[in-house]
Order: sequence, then structure tokens, then C-alpha cells
Amino acid sequence: MDEPRSAQGPQAAGGGLLKDLTSVRVFARVVELESFSEVARRMGISPATVSKHVASLEATLRARLINRTTRRLYVTDAGHRLYEHCIRVLNELDQAESELAEIRGEPAGPLRVTAPLLFGLAKISPHLPRFLQRYPKVTLDLDLSVEKLDLLQERLDVAVRIAETIDPGFVAFKLAMYKRVFCASPAYLAERGTPMAPEDLIHHNCLISRGATLNASWPIQRNGAVSNVRVSGSLIANNGHVVRDAALAGVGVTMSAYWIVADDLASGRLVEVLPDHAPTNRAVYAVLPRQGALMPKIRAFVDFLRECCTETH
Repeated sequence: MDEPRSAQGPQAAGGGLLKDLTSVRVFARVVELESFSEVARRMGISPATVSKHVASLEATLRARLINRTTRRLYVTDAGHRLYEHCIRVLNELDQAESELAEIRGEPAGPLRVTAPLLFGLAKISPHLPRFLQRYPKVTLDLDLSVEKLDLLQERLDVAVRIAETIDPGFVAFKLAMYKRVFCASPAYLAERGTPMAPEDLIHHNCLISRGATLNASWPIQRNGAVSNVRVSGSLIANNGHVVRDAALAGVGVTMSAYWIVADDLASGRLVEVLPDHAPTNRAVYAVLPRQGALMPKIRAFVDFLRECCTETH
């Protein structure tokens, strides 16, 4: 006859897991991001706390879930199996919370959002208190990043994208056009001359802003069509404000988002050049990973983003 199962077997372990959903959420993020420190940064906790949550699960299950070296971590077979179960449970819980809120017709539940770093800081962050005060039952997890995060892998609800087009399969709401300008300081233009045609940029020191990809081929508008001019210069930076500061100092010509240099243009610290050729082929979008009716929390946040973009050019 088989021996009776110990009270510490799988059933007991499962009960323990259900009592500690925070550890389950932390563990799932560790598997997805493959980094204790990155999970800590995104969740606003310490790496030591992340480690304790994982250790707690390992003790409950009496199984190694994560192996760590000085360079990286590895998810064990047991860890992968647990993750598949955890992610289903977490998704069901999030969906249940959102559906209950939908029955009541109010935005509630966790909401995971990503946006480009500089755009998020300038256009979203100043208005966030208004959103959080308006919808106190929404728990917002906002990731501002230079990198383009994967909506599906990161389990995001909304991604703000600045793009020409959006990949098929996603739902996209256009929030605003994304205006860009070519500009330089009066001192630079006095010394080097003002470019009168897009091809003139080849002979100027062009200050290049790098986002998710290197933007060394500048788009230009001509007769309703967009083409590109290859540029080069003494500065490449992944921050538009760094490039703007160099332009203000008279180092060269830059192509910038209008909202970054609007005050400088108004004051005369920077001068717009080639205004008839400024690219108009990008827009700001709210991108969703799923089709179907919008849950109240997502609908509320998309409407909030529209408010943030009202004055975006």
C-alpha cells in the first residue's frame, strides 16, 4: 500500500503559494527580466527583498527555482514549470479585478504602462497626480525607458509609442502628431551659414539624437513625400536635452522634437532652419496588446494620455 502523502507535499505547498501572492509576483518578474536588480528597480523594492521573496518560495516548495552566478541567473526546470502556473494565476487575478470593476463601471486594478523616457518625463509625469487622484482604485506601474519594451513579454496594458506606423496585431489610438524641427543657435549660423536646402545639411556639423536606434539619417519633407539625408557630426547622444544643450552652445544643427526646444525658439536662443522640410511623418500613439472592448482602467488612461498630449507638437 502506498504511504500517505506528507502534509508538506504539493497540496500544502500550493496553499502556501496562494497565501503569498507578493512572492509569486516578484518571482514571475524575475523570470521575465532575468535580473534581481532590475526587478527591484521596477517594483520599488531592494534587491535583498527580491531575493527573500524567491527564497521564501523555494523554501515553501523545497525546490531550487533560480540559480545565480556573478554574471547572470538561470531559471531551473522547476522554476520554469512554476512560472507557467504563476503567470496564469496572476493573469486570472488581474482579469477578475478588472472585470469586477467593469461591472461597477469604474477604473480599478493594476495598470502597467510604458512610455519613452523624455516624453514621459515632460508630458506625462507632471500630470500623473491628477490621474491618480481621479482614479484612486487604479494601481499604476509606469516604466519610462529609452528601450522599446515588448508589450506581450512585459505584460503591458498600454505603451506610448512615437512612430510612423504601428505593427499589425496591436490596437493603436493616435494621440497627437509629433512635430520635429531643424534648428541651431544664431552664433553657429552666423559662423557656418544657414542651410537653405536639405542637402546643405551634409556640410554642417549635425548633432544626432539616438533613441532605440541611431538617428543618423534625417527624414525631410519635400513635395508631400518623405526622403532621407545622411548626416554626421561631432555628437551622438541618447538624450534630446544633451543634444539641445550642445545646439544652444553653438556646436551645430540638430533635429529635435518641438516640445524640447519650443521655449528656446520663442526666445531666439535657437533658430529654426529648413522649416518647409521639417518631417511630419510621426505621431504619438497609445498602443494596446489586445483587441476587444476596453476595460475602464485602460479607457481612462488613454483619455488621460489625450489630455497630456493636447499641447504636444
